[in-house]
Amino acid sequence: MNDPEDLLGFDWPAPETSETVSAADLSQWLNLSTARLHALAREGVIPRHDGRFELRPAILAYVEHLRAGQKGRITSNPDLAEQKLRLATANAEKVEIANAKARGELLDARQVAHEWRAVVVDLRAAVLAIPSRVTARLGLDRKATQALDAEIRDAMETIADDR
Repeated sequence: MNDPEDLLGFDWPAPETSETVSAADLSQWLNLSTARLHALAREGVIPRHDGRFELRPAILAYVEHLRAGQKGRITSNPDLAEQKLRLATANAEKVEIANAKARGELLDARQVAHEWRAVVVDLRAAVLAIPSRVTARLGLDRKATQALDAEIRDAMETIADDR
């Protein structure tokens, strides 16, 4: 199984060891562009002599380069798998949040805070209006109204301080 023809799945006759081919021919054998083939030759991956390539050594060198690349992907960066897992988890959470929003199961915190702020402001105004309304209904004097107002404000302060 070390023959390049077996590895590449070609049914071509084995070339002679000294057979040389052009970059265009070798690029067809390897299914690469000629630009990529020349880049690999410059990088020293594929041996080149006088602008031509010995077919068998070039194919073997390229196959070995591919094998090394596969091994390198697994071990070259040990944090890569962890980073990919973190990214996948974050993307899954993002999709889950978007789906929950679409189903109406999730509310925007800023919108909720805005709505509650409006409710609290209205409630405060209504509670602070109690002394004047009670005074008008019951005909209370000014001192009683002030006492009622003070008690309501004290109660509101206590509630605010307990937060």
